[in-house]
Amino acid sequence: MRPFSEEPSAKPARTSPLPLTWPAAVFGLFFGVAMTYAPYEFHAAYFRPLYPYVRAMGMAYLASSIVLMATMLYPHAPRWLDVMGRLGFAAVTSLYWWVINVRTGGLTGALLYPLLLAGLALEASPTWRRREVFRGVVSLVALSFGVVMLVARERFPPVFYATAAHLLLPMGLGFLVCGVGLLSPASTRWPRLPRVLLGLLAVDFFVLAWAMGRTGSVPPASIYLVLTVSCAAVAAGFQPRLPRTVGFKLLRGLAFAGLVPLLALGALGAWLAQGAIESQVREDTVRAAAGEADFLVRYLDDARQSLQLVLETPAFREAFAEGNRVEMEKHLRNFPAQARAFDAAFVVDEGGQGVAASYVQPELGTFFHRDYHAGVLSTGAPYVSRPYTSQMGLPHVAVALPFKSQGKLEGMLVGLLSLERLSAAVTPAAQRFRVQVMDRRGLLLLRDTQAGAPLLSEAYVPPALRLRPATGEEGVVETSAAQDQRILLAADAPVPGTEWSVVVTQDLGVAYRAITRTSVAFLLMLALGVLLMLGLSQLVARDIIRRLDTLREATSAIGKGELGRRVPEEEDDELGDLCHGFNDMADRTEAAQAELREAVRLREEFLSVASHELRTPLTPLKGFAALTLNRMEKLGDFPERERTLKALRSMARQTDRLTRLVDDLLDTSRIQAGRFELERARVDLVPLVREVLERFELRGQEGLRFFLESPELPVEGTWDGPRLEQVVTNLLSNAVRYSPQGGTVRVSFHLTPMDVELQVQDEGIGIPPESLAQLFQPFSRASNATARHFGGLGLGLFICREIVQRHGGTIWAESPGAHRGSCFHVRLPREEPATSVAAAS
Repeated sequence: MRPFSEEPSAKPARTSPLPLTWPAAVFGLFFGVAMTYAPYEFHAAYFRPLYPYVRAMGMAYLASSIVLMATMLYPHAPRWLDVMGRLGFAAVTSLYWWVINVRTGGLTGALLYPLLLAGLALEASPTWRRREVFRGVVSLVALSFGVVMLVARERFPPVFYATAAHLLLPMGLGFLVCGVGLLSPASTRWPRLPRVLLGLLAVDFFVLAWAMGRTGSVPPASIYLVLTVSCAAVAAGFQPRLPRTVGFKLLRGLAFAGLVPLLALGALGAWLAQGAIESQVREDTVRAAAGEADFLVRYLDDARQSLQLVLETPAFREAFAEGNRVEMEKHLRNFPAQARAFDAAFVVDEGGQGVAASYVQPELGTFFHRDYHAGVLSTGAPYVSRPYTSQMGLPHVAVALPFKSQGKLEGMLVGLLSLERLSAAVTPAAQRFRVQVMDRRGLLLLRDTQAGAPLLSEAYVPPALRLRPATGEEGVVETSAAQDQRILLAADAPVPGTEWSVVVTQDLGVAYRAITRTSVAFLLMLALGVLLMLGLSQLVARDIIRRLDTLREATSAIGKGELGRRVPEEEDDELGDLCHGFNDMADRTEAAQAELREAVRLREEFLSVASHELRTPLTPLKGFAALTLNRMEKLGDFPERERTLKALRSMARQTDRLTRLVDDLLDTSRIQAGRFELERARVDLVPLVREVLERFELRGQEGLRFFLESPELPVEGTWDGPRLEQVVTNLLSNAVRYSPQGGTVRVSFHLTPMDVELQVQDEGIGIPPESLAQLFQPFSRASNATARHFGGLGLGLFICREIVQRHGGTIWAESPGAHRGSCFHVRLPREEPATSVAAAS
């Protein structure tokens, strides 16, 4: 898949299409990181159905987004990987869309996410891959948003859009106009129009992101922010292209190799750390509830002891027994100042009639209707009443202690415990949690550390804790607060010896703020580590990039003809091996070029020599033929018979020479084409050599002397006689050509049971040592032969070598030096070797 445009646009004004996959992957990456590393930030009540699965959704978002980014950066990645990434992203987004938007009636999300997933599915198709899917999806989103904002503004919850409520009408018009404009044919008629409309949409999406962010709705704000940046990028004409340099590819690989494991390990570490801190926070919450219950027990014990001290005072007991109101009130008036937990105290007799009080009250009235009167009478023990508003107009709880005389209940001492002072008491739990103390008999609020909470009202008990006060269970739960749509961490504990219960609650985001801060710090360290790693990797990769640049420059230089260019093999690594291979290739290329130049030179030399050699016999042939024809026409008889015969003999020699040249060319062509074959038979080599030698003697070549040292017995073998005759003729022809006048040419045999060696020795110009190695190559001639302008094409010895080698033999030349003659050796096996054909081919 090629996610970026690689070809220039047909119309300069149109931008390359931005793949929708990029904004989707960025959105998924943001969600994945937030849900994995800071799951407690998703503590709003509308997230309650998904909250238990936030971490799993975050991991799914992370994995699918990373896969999508990888397939975008690596266009040749397997197609199944791209499909798996899109399916994973679609699955988790569909779950989020159904629970958060469809079930709750969130209209904008219910419209946005299906269009996003449809566009993502279209981009997986090769047919749609290079079309402007992003622009189409954004157009449909804008059109649907505009219609809804104009027709059904009430569907936009004020809690989310309170800051942008007055902008819904102009925003709806803007969305509608931009959506219609992008979908209309006018966008193709005026190429700049889509960019202008996308710029306006970027403003609208930014306003939505700002409105959502102001209310703390980070998830929807993030998708609108991604759409804002994407629309602004397309409107600005940004054309994404993948750099094709090795440096970028190394950076891309290192980024993925570093980022993906770090994110995975970080997610695992965050999950473990979150689990540990979460357990600690839960334990702290339970301990806070238990600690608050202990505080209340001590608070009530201190209150009872204060009342008990007054009750045990002898003077007070005596006055109580005598019914001396004046004396009792003396003791009671000092009591509130000594026991600051109480606002007042009074004495009630057995019948419930008020006897004395710490406050001035002419008639105290009766208290038999109070629950503490019945409670003390029935139990004969101290009793804590239900909360109520006393005669003083303040919220109180009555603490009643029985007064007994000689084992008989005579009355009770009642202290009015101030609930306002109880609520103002500072405890360790109150510094971190919201602490509520309620009476289980009516769920009336006795203490609330939240400012402004009315006492004696019905206490708010989270739904998960409503049944627990009756059962006496303890523990911590996560529950929702109906008033402000938050998720709470709550724990409760009963107060022993009373009908009271303690409920401590804390906002989930506040409770786990330490985890969130740790995760954010880890993410910042992760980002810093990745940036540092990438920076250091560029320093490390600089050497590799430099060596690759050197190799690239050398390759370009060789392509331009600088065949001597080489690269240094700096280190013994893969690049060093590559440089070594490049240098070897360059050496071979340079050698091949040298051989090619040499072949061209030889071809040109051959053409020059061949032209000269072919012209040489033709000139005298033409002249002698014209001369003979002229004489025969003029004279009619042949008075100059000798001269005519001499001319005819010269014509015959030149014809033979021309025939040999043509035969050599034909044989060379057959050899190079692989059509040179032998016809073997039993041949005696001595008569063959003698016959060739006699032909040269009959010609009387330059007064040369020819000697043949032949054995007495026949020299027989399975050979191709005509081809061996050609070899002997070529060797003797060279000996005659390069021998001085009056020189000697010797032909001899050296026999073994398996081989026959033929030697042709002359006393000619010799062969320079530097020419011996190339002597049997096609078109090759000794340097001294070329300098002295001896005739020949340089094919005879090449043909001799091929004939001898195809017989399974060898041929070589020896020369003691210049002007000291030369000797050619031909060694032939007597029988046809089994591998002769294969060796010849």
